[in-house]
Amino acid sequence: MSAGKPAPLKGVPAPGPASLPPALNHDERLTLERYRLAAAASNEGLYDWDLRTDRVYYADSWKALLGYAEDEIGTSPDEWLSRVDPDDLIWLQATLDAQASAGGKPFQIEYRMTHRNGHVLWMMCRGIVVLDDEGEPIRIVGAHRDVTDRKNAEEQLRLSEERYALAAQGANDGLWDWHVAPDELYCSSRWTAMLGIGGGARTSSMEDWYAQIDGEDRPRLRAAVETHIAGGSAHLEEEVRTRHAGGGELWVLIRGVAIRDESGEAIRMAGSMTDITARKRAEQQLLFDAFHDGLTRLPNRMLLLDRIGQALGRRRRPEEAQFAVMIVDIDHFKTVNDSLGPLVGDEVLCAVGQRLDDARRAGDTVARLSADEYGVLMDGVLDVKAAVDAAERLAAAVAKPLALPNGDEVVMSVTTGIALSGSGYASASDMLRDAGLAMYRAKTSGRGRVEMFDDTLRERALSRLRLESDLRHAVENQEFRLFYQPIVRLRDGAIAGFEALMRWFHPQRGLIPPSDFVHLAEETGLILKMGRWALAEGTRQLAEWQGRFSPDLFMSVNVSGRQLMEDDLVAAVTETLKAHSITPGTLKLEITESLLLDDPGRCLGIMEALKSKGVKLSLDDFGTGFSSLSYLHRYPIGTLKIDRSFVRAAGESDRRSAIARIITLLAQALDLEVIAEGIEKESEAEFLRGLHCQYGQGYHFAPPLPKEAVEDMMDGRRRGQEALAGVSALKGLPSKGQ
Repeated sequence: MSAGKPAPLKGVPAPGPASLPPALNHDERLTLERYRLAAAASNEGLYDWDLRTDRVYYADSWKALLGYAEDEIGTSPDEWLSRVDPDDLIWLQATLDAQASAGGKPFQIEYRMTHRNGHVLWMMCRGIVVLDDEGEPIRIVGAHRDVTDRKNAEEQLRLSEERYALAAQGANDGLWDWHVAPDELYCSSRWTAMLGIGGGARTSSMEDWYAQIDGEDRPRLRAAVETHIAGGSAHLEEEVRTRHAGGGELWVLIRGVAIRDESGEAIRMAGSMTDITARKRAEQQLLFDAFHDGLTRLPNRMLLLDRIGQALGRRRRPEEAQFAVMIVDIDHFKTVNDSLGPLVGDEVLCAVGQRLDDARRAGDTVARLSADEYGVLMDGVLDVKAAVDAAERLAAAVAKPLALPNGDEVVMSVTTGIALSGSGYASASDMLRDAGLAMYRAKTSGRGRVEMFDDTLRERALSRLRLESDLRHAVENQEFRLFYQPIVRLRDGAIAGFEALMRWFHPQRGLIPPSDFVHLAEETGLILKMGRWALAEGTRQLAEWQGRFSPDLFMSVNVSGRQLMEDDLVAAVTETLKAHSITPGTLKLEITESLLLDDPGRCLGIMEALKSKGVKLSLDDFGTGFSSLSYLHRYPIGTLKIDRSFVRAAGESDRRSAIARIITLLAQALDLEVIAEGIEKESEAEFLRGLHCQYGQGYHFAPPLPKEAVEDMMDGRRRGQEALAGVSALKGLPSKGQ
């Protein structure tokens, strides 16, 4: 056949006039009517191709399938063939050509045709060749049916299956298909490759698969499968461990869903298997990191608290022995870290942690709690002695010389606090807290010690917590006032200056002495803000009194260690002197000699800067610490204060009175002023006058007084001096002091 029109079939007679159908009887007409109705009901387009005349009869339904009216389609085969997709026409022509030798057998072919509006339809063409008496084809009769919807559905199904196959391949999942009744399990090649099984896809049984699952996970997987088969779950999804053929452990995610018959009985079950080993290992690592210290790899605080909680739960049973919780703190670790560097410090922390872990008993727990603190949970501790012995055993393990990477050796010691479960704890955090309180008490008593917790420690800690909270509120609400203790010239009893002393007036508890809160203010850092306020207020008051009473009055203000080393004290003093005009050299700052031991170089720089601002420095409590004569010539100190313990000894003829004598002689030799504090008796004052001590302060002269009382006293003294001067003038006598 040539393109666009079938060639004449072999043996087809030349076309002749069309013969009229003979008259039909009743039955024949009825049969013909049934055929026509059936054709109309089938929604198929009929055709009849007369091969002798090369004319085609197209039924109206045939034309309607392509969107044409009755008079828009002629009788030429081109009406048909010209509308066939060129890629499909060759197959249609080949099918029609083959009918010459088909012996009148039916044929069927599907191809695309173009609708009148331009869109493409899929047609299913069925037909049969009509032969004459000699067996030659004379007609092709058949029908067209629009199968576009089916073909589109098939294409979507193909695409969906292709996408699923690509997705499964991309996801690297193994596929499985289980026929339930015969217990036949199909496993894809990826499934077998995942488990290291050679040979590609295979068929086995579900029991064979169960046998490959880890023994602990196998019952769970079997139960999940049986539950889903019975209709107890919407789908199967389980994470289990299995074994690779090479011996390694794999974590796999098994998913599946059952296919059921009309009665709901599961006949098949299919799904996938995904290798999730990497994810499970990452989860396990995250879980480990959440409960372990990153540096030492020991358990952390959270895990220790959990194990203490479990031990407390067991302790509720009477037969369980008590246990101990210890907090072990490395002594002077900051010195090691600062002097040798943080890398060596980390080495020391790891080594100490390892030694504690090696020295613990089986079943005990060693955890790292903070930078240089470790916690120990020790089961089966009979009594206090056993707990202390265990703590000393751990301390001895730590105390062995430790070789550093640079070849040096260090010897570390630890301080330990212990809390025993026999105290009736309800929570793990309470027990760990009490062990910490015991450790802090041990630290205050000295290093390398072991302390047991008792109830007084808890009460003290609660009291301290309340006091700290109140102290913070006091700073915010300005509950502090300065009291002023006069400093007198011993030779004539005149008031030369004052020491400014901070007092706290609590709204409920009233006056709180400095001994109860200054140390806490130092620890919490609140002393910085409090100290700045005291400096500014004391200087302001000095300026007021110099203008009112005498320009020679001086004021001593105490400076804490944290103020000197952490606050910008020079800037604070500069700002204060700028705000309040006072006589140069009348502001004195009192420091303790212990400050000079911490950072001598930095202290010297700060003190020189303060001296340049016209501020005098006084060394408080001289002689009570590690006093060194080098202080007196190295640092710009102008005044020494004799501690009251030496003053009291002088009044009682104690041997320590010699120290007061030596201090005054030393000060005279170095041209330093001396102030003796704590004078309570006239005999003490008289002794100090004999030593030519310039100044004194104490209750013998006046206690610390509020501003109003000081002003009353100063006014009273001034009136007394004026009265004395008047009497002397009347008598012609020189006034006192002239």
